[in-house]
Amino acid sequence: MSIFTGLTKEFKVGMLTAVSLTILILGYNFMLGKDNPLQRGREFVVYYDSSRGLSIGTSVIYNGFRIGQLTSLQLVNDGHAIEAKIEISSDLKIPVDSKLKVESELLGGQKMKLVRGVSNKYAEDGDTLKASYARDQFSAMNDKILPLVSKADSLLSSMNAFFKSAAVDKAMQELPLAVISLKTTLDKIDLLVTNATPGITNTLNNAALFSTKLQSFSNQIDGVLYSFDKVGKQLDTVDLGSAVSSLTTSSKELADLLGSISKGEGSLGKLAKDPALYYEIQKGTIELNRVLLDLKKYPEKYIPVPFTNSQRKKAKEASKKDKQVWGDSAISK
Repeated sequence: MSIFTGLTKEFKVGMLTAVSLTILILGYNFMLGKDNPLQRGREFVVYYDSSRGLSIGTSVIYNGFRIGQLTSLQLVNDGHAIEAKIEISSDLKIPVDSKLKVESELLGGQKMKLVRGVSNKYAEDGDTLKASYARDQFSAMNDKILPLVSKADSLLSSMNAFFKSAAVDKAMQELPLAVISLKTTLDKIDLLVTNATPGITNTLNNAALFSTKLQSFSNQIDGVLYSFDKVGKQLDTVDLGSAVSSLTTSSKELADLLGSISKGEGSLGKLAKDPALYYEIQKGTIELNRVLLDLKKYPEKYIPVPFTNSQRKKAKEASKKDKQVWGDSAISK
């Protein structure tokens, strides 16, 4: 304390105040993330659409080495952009087309990574650099984990509500009664099977006895089938003879009929031998078809109805001009 000997109290208070203010300033700058508050580095500006969790003091990394930190964040352009100011304490030359990429760290931390451009022109203090967002593994993990956590929370809430519902509570209370009822039913089934066992045993024994005797009945069955086959052959022989006799008689009668037709005897013979008769029959059939077709298309021509003379007259005129009725095509109608 000899260095303060002879100093006035006012001087000592002034020195203490200056030291306190210096420590306060250094501490404040340290909290702002400045590595060396006494040394001012270069300041650059970056405009981001989203801060992605950035905060004052976020490190700026290049090749794994910390070269600066984020010193300011504020909304601009009516909140459509975020202005981020960074301070680079390194003497590293930064091309004007360089980018500051926001990357996520494990457990949600953020860092700003400097991606140097290829331009031969370098940025100066106060220039604006480009913004970029990294889609690294940690970001993907966070994007996938957050929806899963939300779904798990929703599932647990649903399960909790389900188990607390009145229906589940009632079912849990009735479960012992259901188990007792099921046990009673099984006991009854067991008793029923026990009582039915003798009958089932007898049935199986009878089936086995029948299978044993079936072999002894085989010879008798073969004999019966042989007798049926023999009788059937005899019946076939009798029927065949009668059928042959009938067929012979029918063939003779058919030959006589065909002979009569060939000689022109009878109606079929005249029709086969007389072309004029066939033509007259065909002509009559054609005329009859025409009249029937005309009657179908113009019925008012043939049925006189009072007060329909004009309609009847029109039907007669239309019938005369109808080639479908009186022409050659009417033959097939």
